[in-house]
Amino acid sequence: MKIHIERGATYRVQGYAAGSVTVTRGEAQAQHILTSASLLQPEAPPLAWPVGDQTPPPLAAFEALLEHGPELVLYGSGARLRFPGAQVMRLFHARGIGFETMDTFAACRTYNVLSMEGRRVLAALLIGPLGG
Repeated sequence: MKIHIERGATYRVQGYAAGSVTVTRGEAQAQHILTSASLLQPEAPPLAWPVGDQTPPPLAAFEALLEHGPELVLYGSGARLRFPGAQVMRLFHARGIGFETMDTFAACRTYNVLSMEGRRVLAALLIGPLGG
């Protein structure tokens, strides 16, 4: 017997490995294999995140996230935890937008939980060479 209502994310992280993240969409299980820096949102297909070759990405890459209107941003910094700096934290804090830094795999798990709750979460993930 089903005792809960599934709501929230259409796009979910199905799996991850070194160098890739697999995202599925709804019942059809259409897959997107992400191998470079990407943005995930519950109700939109994954997007490339043009971050250049700096790690962490420059402030401008984070400023571009604001146009998506998130209530919370999860920054997946790759295989290791790498904080983006105080300027990035202030950028989101000043606008009342939550911002959390974690390794990419933790960001994927947290994204799934928050998106299933119906939250306007945006995962900005470093994957592949930048995220190594």
